[in-house]
Amino acid sequence: MSQYDTVILGAGPGGYVAAIRAAQLGRRVCIIEKELVGGTCLNWGCIPTKAMYKCAVLFDQMRNAEAFGLSCQNPVAYLDKIVLRNQRIVAELREGVERLFERHKVNLIMGEGYVKEPGVVEVTTSEQGKETIRGNQLIIATGSEPLPLGLVPWDHKKVFNTRSILELTEIPRSLFIVGGGVSGCEFALLFSALGSTIHITKRSKEAIKDLDQDINRVLIRALKKRKVKLHLGDPPVAARHTSSGVEITLSSNKRIETEAVLVTVGRSPVSYGIGLDDTGLNLQNGYVQVDQHCQTNVPGVYAIGDVTGERELAHFASHQGIIAVEHGLGNEQARVDKQAVPVAIFTSPEIASVGLTSQQCDEQNISYLEGFFPFRALGKAHAIGEIDGFVKVIARKKDERIMGIHIIGPNASTLLAECTVAVNQGLSLNEMARTIHAHPTVAEALWEAVEDARGLSIHKLDLGL
Repeated sequence: MSQYDTVILGAGPGGYVAAIRAAQLGRRVCIIEKELVGGTCLNWGCIPTKAMYKCAVLFDQMRNAEAFGLSCQNPVAYLDKIVLRNQRIVAELREGVERLFERHKVNLIMGEGYVKEPGVVEVTTSEQGKETIRGNQLIIATGSEPLPLGLVPWDHKKVFNTRSILELTEIPRSLFIVGGGVSGCEFALLFSALGSTIHITKRSKEAIKDLDQDINRVLIRALKKRKVKLHLGDPPVAARHTSSGVEITLSSNKRIETEAVLVTVGRSPVSYGIGLDDTGLNLQNGYVQVDQHCQTNVPGVYAIGDVTGERELAHFASHQGIIAVEHGLGNEQARVDKQAVPVAIFTSPEIASVGLTSQQCDEQNISYLEGFFPFRALGKAHAIGEIDGFVKVIARKKDERIMGIHIIGPNASTLLAECTVAVNQGLSLNEMARTIHAHPTVAEALWEAVEDARGLSIHKLDLGL
């Protein structure tokens, strides 16, 4: 039996960051991964989809080059070459993580882990059979996987999930996305840009839940502008395979046939069949329950990332991993702050959000100030040809502390870092207003929105959303 200070089950963005941080702090670390280092995010999620997103955006720009006085006639997208590019990027980054393990002397074991008891994991590998690993601290970082929909089961030939669709090598003429949400909207705009006819069905009438209502409104407009056919509030009730694709019947009795279907109805935690049921851990609907330190109800056992059901975000999992390691070393001040968790969504235009929305302030009876600035009033937005969207800033009325910032527009994901600092540190409108923002940049829209909340915007025009 091998003994370690910290044993981590799962090498996704939560697990591998926790492993490196534990090693940096002098711990002897073992991390166990059954498939590929980097988990869903690196191999089948964040990275390959954003690589495809870049290709789709570039292709869209090529087709609209004449607006900039350029000629780019008859551009062609080759999905097989896009996929090869994805695979090269992913392989390079995965190898980078493995080299980090070597540098920090983290012992990586490729195999399936089974928790025999708190702090004890049995690993089955193809080369060495079974090996027992013991750790003073055990961190569960097993992540999540696509949630199936019995009505439209995957066959990965005509019906795909968010993982298998990344293996397509030909652009489908038409694609029906069942589920919408972040993944659904990202794939809709991605494949729409590449030339597919897109349908989206979703049970609710919001494109993406929990977003600022004005952002949802502009997102829906952007989807329609790109000729995405929306069936919000009209979920599927039947599906059948045809000779040329799949026919979906909606609750309105509308029947739509497409060449391919993508199911994006959510994700489920990877917590079953790995021994967690027998260790006394508090599981609710498969999610491991944790406190603000990522500690479970079993001493010495922590859980991070999607398996906790807290936030399905790679960066949140990484943050949890650092908190879990530091708390395991006795730092009682190490705790997760959920008030300033940034969300970046790679639609077109991009979406960025951190902190409270105006709806949430209303629900919590918080009096607030709201500042708004449309990108179409910004010189840089016109220069780059991206004028859709806006920045919204929300501040607590009594002290003008910034509680939330929400953006849909060019480079929103890049602007998000500054926004997160503002919310995390509770900066005031005045403090943000006194910070010089370079001209000409899209970041000026953030400054203008802050000034608008104070009634002092310089360039705001009543241009609507």
